Amino acid sequence: MDAKRLHLSHSDVRQILNDHFSARNVDNKSTFRIVQTSLEPFSPCPEGFLADHYALKVTVEKNGQEEEILFFAKCQPTENPALRGYLEEIGSFRKESSVLQRIVGAIQQYCPWRTVAPRVHFAKEEQLLVMNNLKSEGYSVVKREGGLLELSFVQEALETLATLHAGSIVLEAKLGKRLPELYPAVLDENAWVQTPTSTRMKDVANVIKLYTELVKICVQWQGAQKQTILERLAPLIRKIYTYVEPSTAFRNCLNHGDLWCNNIMFKCDGQGRPTGCALVDYQLSRYVPPAYDINLLLYLTTNRRLRNESLAALLDHYYKCFAEVLDRNQLNVGEIYPREEFLRCCEHYRLAGLIHSTIISGEVTLPGKYLEEIFGDLQTTASFMPDKKVWICVKAFQADERYRKRLIELLDELFEQVQHEEKP
Repeated sequence: MDAKRLHLSHSDVRQILNDHFSARNVDNKSTFRIVQTSLEPFSPCPEGFLADHYALKVTVEKNGQEEEILFFAKCQPTENPALRGYLEEIGSFRKESSVLQRIVGAIQQYCPWRTVAPRVHFAKEEQLLVMNNLKSEGYSVVKREGGLLELSFVQEALETLATLHAGSIVLEAKLGKRLPELYPAVLDENAWVQTPTSTRMKDVANVIKLYTELVKICVQWQGAQKQTILERLAPLIRKIYTYVEPSTAFRNCLNHGDLWCNNIMFKCDGQGRPTGCALVDYQLSRYVPPAYDINLLLYLTTNRRLRNESLAALLDHYYKCFAEVLDRNQLNVGEIYPREEFLRCCEHYRLAGLIHSTIISGEVTLPGKYLEEIFGDLQTTASFMPDKKVWICVKAFQADERYRKRLIELLDELFEQVQHEEKP
């Protein structure tokens, strides 16, 4: 595939290479010659819903030797105008470019021992991002049934999450201002917005429609209980809007905001044990307390049994990593997030993580053949939850036991909140 598809000029490619060599402390003042550039799909199957992904290969001759360097390129969809318009509406490229280059890039200097995200080498007109290729550096997405991870992988992901969160607080301390002041408008909410004309409002309405249909056809709930659930479902899901604004009760920080399994990449040793973790796709980041991300990660990547057995230990593991980042930057966790306050924050945002996870799990845990049906139809990829996708999810729920059990588990826990609210 011709790299011109990305509209990269020769000077653009040189700029990418210069930044690549600079990031690795390689002397790039010596002359190098670009021998060839090529492009290919990043993987045989789509890696995400909100962009086209490519592997950009650049062969250079430097000091008489040729070297092939791999980059990851992410661009606006070229063959789906409806999806392109949707992404422009929610500003996903603009947000990711700004978050990665301006915020995460600044954070990384305070935690150089851990890669928390890819480095942006080049950005163009809110249409294209070229980053280091984490896959070529040994990272990969761990594919498990339903997107669920083993305990060791969850612990590794929490270490990276703690580093990201604490690093953003260190950045604020060093610069003397909060992130919204330092980077105006960059972290404005673009996922769960209530603008009446927003496509995202219709997406949430369709999510409510989806789960209403699932409750109706599911024998898990009967009689008065089912009726109560149907009556309370919509307002319960719409509570997500109350959680995505910066808190006035707890300390806020940079949150990734979209922690499903395809956005978490792991580096493993020869025995398959995780030794590193990086987070990708910062298109829906926000400025809220760390517990939002923590709960979102746990509900999207663990089952209820693991959470019941290991929640306290996982929160303790996160807190130790969080405290270590602060300590290595001469800050005291007891002054910024005392343990008791941290645990209260996690409990407060538990429902936020559960609602958010329930909203997106209908899509991100779909079995492969139903994903193929979605990606094969431009209408079903034109937003997060268009009308046609609702019925694909209903069909999958009826036909696929693993998918059905996963959603029922989330719904069960969500509906316990309904019962809790019903109590005097």
